Amino acid sequence: MILTMHNQLTLLHDLLDEQLLYKSVTEAEYKRIKALVRSIMAHQHNGDHISRLLPEVYYYSIKGENAHSFIDHITENEANIKKWLQAINQIKKETAI
Repeated sequence: MILTMHNQLTLLHDLLDEQLLYKSVTEAEYKRIKALVRSIMAHQHNGDHISRLLPEVYYYSIKGENAHSFIDHITENEANIKKWLQAINQIKKETAI
């Protein structure tokens, strides 16, 4: 099944949002986030805003995979995650036009 850019952004948003909400994540979820980010980055028509955002999310996922405490990693990055969620929502609105 091929996911559209909108679907991929929605999935990325949901994965990050659930981390904040439940303060839990698995290593597999970090790997899924990395795969999603790579897929989104592969689209040639990505705008500047999303192109700056995605490497941050990717790096967060790499660090998360290796974190001693997933909960601490989420807590330490809570402000960034909230910023990413807002940006993803904005990008989704812009691409829906």
